Amino acid sequence: MRIAWFLICGMLLMANANREELFVIKEKEIRVKGVTSIGKFECSYGNEKLSDTLYTGNLPKARQLDFIIPVDDFGCGNFLLNRDFKVTIKAEEFPFCKVTVKSLSRNGQGFLSNLDVSLAGKDLSLKDVVFRHQNNQLIGDVDLSFGQLDLSPPKKLGGLIQVEDKLSLQIIMGM
Repeated sequence: MRIAWFLICGMLLMANANREELFVIKEKEIRVKGVTSIGKFECSYGNEKLSDTLYTGNLPKARQLDFIIPVDDFGCGNFLLNRDFKVTIKAEEFPFCKVTVKSLSRNGQGFLSNLDVSLAGKDLSLKDVVFRHQNNQLIGDVDLSFGQLDLSPPKKLGGLIQVEDKLSLQIIMGM
């Protein structure tokens, strides 16, 4: 009877043990989305020639993944939007943005991660950002405000065109 009890307890412990997973990241993309009084905009930066590994769990080899982004490389669809975006996030003063994905752990069907975001001279630490696994990608969405970044939403044509205070940051890691 003791042996059976020992086996049952051992199987229960093994079933609940944290399993380590690894993801080979082959591409990283950041998208910044927003809404203006006349429509939506999206600016993105992608890097496809990578081979990096991201582990889940709290093991010593569970590393972080850094996105170091030259602001000049963001594309918004046309040169006017590109220029306005770069002026808004102070590209001349802060030519690089950085997003760090760290401590990735499984949470039900998705994953949780802590993020560090450095944009326009402001450093933010975001806890428990949800990443979903979709089409061989890990995708995380974060909503930020211009106020969190100490920025003012831009206005054009004497205030006729205004940008809403909310920015959506999407982090995509392709495998």
